[in-house]
Amino acid sequence: MAPQATLLTSRQCKLGARPFTARRVCPRTVVAHASAAQSAADARSSAASTRRQVLGGIAAATLYVAGPRVASAADIPTPVGPPEGDATLISTADVQGLTSQEKLVLSLNRRIQTQNRVPVDFPGFIREGFDVKVVADGYKTAPSGLIYKDFEEGSGPLPTDGQEVVFNYTGYNESGSVIDTSFRQGRAAQTRLGVGGMIPGFEEGIRTMKAGGKRRIIVPPALGPPVGPSTFFSAKQCEVFDVELLTIRTCTRRQVMMFSDLVCE
Repeated sequence: MAPQATLLTSRQCKLGARPFTARRVCPRTVVAHASAAQSAADARSSAASTRRQVLGGIAAATLYVAGPRVASAADIPTPVGPPEGDATLISTADVQGLTSQEKLVLSLNRRIQTQNRVPVDFPGFIREGFDVKVVADGYKTAPSGLIYKDFEEGSGPLPTDGQEVVFNYTGYNESGSVIDTSFRQGRAAQTRLGVGGMIPGFEEGIRTMKAGGKRRIIVPPALGPPVGPSTFFSAKQCEVFDVELLTIRTCTRRQVMMFSDLVCE
């Protein structure tokens, strides 16, 4: 009997670490040996079954060999990821109208947040599947669904595309655990606007800040990092960022002989 082909999938892709990056790192995919006797239809069926097991709808590029022909990525059905869910802002006064189950979920969330020593007035989260209620007072909801609250307004003009923003930040998940902070790096973060270098919700939140401003931004899943399994950030959760915008710099391109660079000051 001819040996049967063994299908090996790639490992799940991991998402990047910081709110102003969306780096994706994937290990190499291992291609199994297959005999000429196995039909292309059987191989496609096995690949589709394996793809459905990948969490979060991550597009792991699984390759396989079927007979004398190597199947392409187009032969593998594109998986449908889970819905991102809705984030709804409610006030603490609205908590009285919640169901007993929702109150229990909020109580457990608050208990974990207390253990994680969250900042004052940190929002509470009542998650039901992919949908979540955000319990907080004094926050605003943008048309995009971004939720934010200003602690200090700052002064001067708003940053525009092409300018560099310098800021300190601390990011939290819904349980109040710190997932990243510029203070661990020992220096403020900096990046340019309009170059696709930040999580969409984070960039939207910092665009309407002035230098010296301090803001808490609640990024719903739809404005968060690409959908994927829970790693550094979870694309199925809200991310909370405390941001202080330090400086806005204008960038110009400098030409020296055959070389050029970008100077922001």
